[in-house]
Amino acid sequence: MRVFVSVTVASVLAFLFVSGNVSAESAKEHIKIGESFYEKGLFRESLAELDLAVAGDRNSRHAWYAHGKTLYELGEYRAAIADFSRALELKKNCHRYHYQRGRCYVALKEYEKAVADFSEAIEIKSDYDKAYFARGQVAFELNDTVKAYEDMRSAGKLGNTEASVWLETHGAENR
Repeated sequence: MRVFVSVTVASVLAFLFVSGNVSAESAKEHIKIGESFYEKGLFRESLAELDLAVAGDRNSRHAWYAHGKTLYELGEYRAAIADFSRALELKKNCHRYHYQRGRCYVALKEYEKAVADFSEAIEIKSDYDKAYFARGQVAFELNDTVKAYEDMRSAGKLGNTEASVWLETHGAENR
């Protein structure tokens, strides 16, 4: 009987850990490890750690954000959008969350939604050069060259080197 009880307790503890009943403190550690894997380009390993982080602390906007970034890199754009949306529920005025969700919409060719997110990111942080650049790219894709050049100039003035190269490549001095 004693062996049966030990196996049952071990099974319950394993279930609690796997089902996400880990502490918020350990969730922070999983985020740290997941981000380390992300930086090394080990996205599957990152996702495994970040799965534990979001399971451990469902209210961690940092966990949802990191999880979403990793899903984006894995091409799981719909799931990433859900993660960035969850992060935005927890902190509505974060320019990075809008920007990253906008990138997912671009990948899905849902340009109006992308523009809305990039515009919101700019509204929150008026000097966010990445959002200007991304919105300019979408505008160009949609043949709105006036808006594209305007956003690229703004990004360039804010120090975005990609925008400066884009402007040179596209003959912006003539526009």
